[in-house]
Amino acid sequence: MFKSFYGWKIVWAAALINFFSIGLPFYAFSVFYIHLQEEFNASRFLISSTLSILIIAGGVFAPICGHLVDRYSIKKILSLGSLLFGLGLIALGFCQNYFQFLIVYGTILSLGITLFGNLSTAKLISFWFNKKNGTAIGYAALGISLSGVFIPPLAVYLISVFDWRITYMIFGAFIILVMMPFCRFFIINKPSEVNQNIDGAESSGDESLNTKVEIMDFWAIIKVPAFWILIIIFSLQFCANLGVYSHIFPYVTDLGFDIKKAGYAVSVGAFGAALGKIVFGKLIDIFSARITLWISIIIQGIGILLVSSFSSYNLLLLAVLAMSLGLGGSVPLMNILFSKTFSPVNFGKALGMAVPFMVPIQVVGGPLSGWLFDTFGNYDLAFSLNAGVCFIAFLFVFMLNVPSDKHS
Repeated sequence: MFKSFYGWKIVWAAALINFFSIGLPFYAFSVFYIHLQEEFNASRFLISSTLSILIIAGGVFAPICGHLVDRYSIKKILSLGSLLFGLGLIALGFCQNYFQFLIVYGTILSLGITLFGNLSTAKLISFWFNKKNGTAIGYAALGISLSGVFIPPLAVYLISVFDWRITYMIFGAFIILVMMPFCRFFIINKPSEVNQNIDGAESSGDESLNTKVEIMDFWAIIKVPAFWILIIIFSLQFCANLGVYSHIFPYVTDLGFDIKKAGYAVSVGAFGAALGKIVFGKLIDIFSARITLWISIIIQGIGILLVSSFSSYNLLLLAVLAMSLGLGGSVPLMNILFSKTFSPVNFGKALGMAVPFMVPIQVVGGPLSGWLFDTFGNYDLAFSLNAGVCFIAFLFVFMLNVPSDKHS
């Protein structure tokens, strides 16, 4: 049906989906932060709890969604997820108090993101790629970071023209009117549906690889030591990220810079994370998982310390770039390592099961930094603690053993 291998179009489609599924609720939130605080007269602790509520709810939905993506059409799951996601964004514009806002974030919006996001796109790519799965996942994950480059400035512009409520409604309408049809008509579940093979191979031999792998149940997955080590490492990295990156916008304004410069700092961080996805996607093909993770965590931790040290705007941007460069590898590395450890066949189930265990650690960072700011009037202690979290993650990498991994 198609002359060229359709798998790479799937990769860019996945990147576009990741762009909106992460960019609108996560990267754009830092721009809405101050407006929400003023509108609802809420503390930074309460505002910071929003992304934690999103993650907690995602932890509840992830095992169910992980089971769904392993069993049903990814196209239909992405289409349903985009509808729920769009409705959730629109509903945010109608919230009359912040608790209503939190309820929307933790229910319909969270479920929509879980279905219309990384879990589904990573599983989709595993249908199309085997030998090149790591590279494909890395490129698809670029959408996550690039959304942080473009969406915050767009949100700043729309809020300045309309207001924060209308801006959320515009985002929601776009998802329903554009991305839902996009998923319905552009996504193809498997190569076999268009007479193609995994990795674009000439023969169909590679496509049978997934069927030869043992399907693991809950008990078999949790007995694998790497399952728990991966949970600890990545939840600590994400915890440190939320503890710093979700506060970058207000932190920059606290230093005396205007909101445009604060929004630009958020975009620079997203650009660094985009670079990280390319860099660490390539590094894991060269080095072992252990060495690649060490490099990622060290750069992230040092970057956090530099962010808290610099008051000069240009130096601050360099520090944000370094921090996000290290963090950038976390999502593709997580997807790749779960796929390596449990095979693409069990990927959705294993990662979906991992998310609830990651949540208790992951959600602490944002609210804790907000509470420490409310208590001490600055982010000094908060950012230092998040750098320490990176050091703990660094130590746990010593225990990691991935099947068929290179020798460290």
